[in-house]
Amino acid sequence: MKTSSDIWFAFGQTFAMLALVLALLILTFYLIKKFSTARGIRGSKNLIQILAVHHLAPKEKLVLLHVLDETILVGVTSSNISKIASFDKDIDLPQENDKAVPRFSHFLASKLGTAFKGDSK
Repeated sequence: MKTSSDIWFAFGQTFAMLALVLALLILTFYLIKKFSTARGIRGSKNLIQILAVHHLAPKEKLVLLHVLDETILVGVTSSNISKIASFDKDIDLPQENDKAVPRFSHFLASKLGTAFKGDSK
């Protein structure tokens, strides 16, 4: 029969091996994540740019995207993403340091050809 100290020694060895395997697994996942994202960023170009975002509700928004020389307006909800419109013309949005920054509602109304009633400016 084994003594009490032998059982605790075997338990300690088992626990140490488990900790070693978990540490190696975590290190492996960390290195995979680090090297896979680093390789993708170096040679990639910004193919998708977010031009503007307009929040409609807590989990609903309109997003204006520039994808491969095309401007797209998409609606985003918690369960769905849908394309609303596509624009052929290049859009010149003002920079953030411009004093007279038009609102997203002005841009959307000008593209749709309607007036936005909730606009106070």
